[in-house]
Amino acid sequence: MWTTLFLVFALTIVASFIQRVTGFGFGIFVMMFFPHFLPTYGECTTLSGLLAGSTALIIAVQNWRYIRWRMMGLVLLFNVVASYIAIEYMTALSNDTLKRCFGAVLILIALYFLFLDGRTRVSLKSPLAQSGVGTISGIMGGMFAMPGPPVVLYSVSVLPDKREYVATLQAFSVLFNLFYTLFRLRVGFFPSSTLPLWAFGLLGGFIGAWLGSRLFLLISNARLKQLVYLMMIISGLVTMW
Repeated sequence: MWTTLFLVFALTIVASFIQRVTGFGFGIFVMMFFPHFLPTYGECTTLSGLLAGSTALIIAVQNWRYIRWRMMGLVLLFNVVASYIAIEYMTALSNDTLKRCFGAVLILIALYFLFLDGRTRVSLKSPLAQSGVGTISGIMGGMFAMPGPPVVLYSVSVLPDKREYVATLQAFSVLFNLFYTLFRLRVGFFPSSTLPLWAFGLLGGFIGAWLGSRLFLLISNARLKQLVYLMMIISGLVTMW
């Protein structure tokens, strides 16, 4: 048990650091590792969501005045509906099936951000586009604890100011993960063993967010992201097999 607590603590420090520097990536990072030492895939997504939401709350409070609430309505609504359906559907799938699907999604996301991020011009300002972003994000968040990538594309499209982009992403993460946790609790993906893991991880979240706020000017976002995406590909391959 102590080994698991330490792993969650250490991984959360790194993940919250990444979240503070880049604005997203907490769930992507921890979900590369959680399925390899936690007993069930459902517990992995629950713990990831709790920690991601807690870390995002720390950052959102620090940047509260930059959150653009009016940009969040449709995306949030469709995300919540889609995530509810996805979490309900997860109960019918085995751990092995979920892990293989997760591995494939991890690789696809990594390949997109490695080779297409910044090279594609997408406008997501229309209500239809926002609904699509929310739906895709909800499915990814509900099943894989990774709602971020579609919302990152949306936020970059509608929020050119860096501070507004980071703050609004954190607000999204807080609200998404609040709903996800309630839905997972309803279907039994929230065992009692999750609470001490969350407590240790929360301490790591404070440390990582503090380090990120102090050091983000000294680290190249591009290099950090490339390292994370390469790790995602490797983890995806390992998870699938």
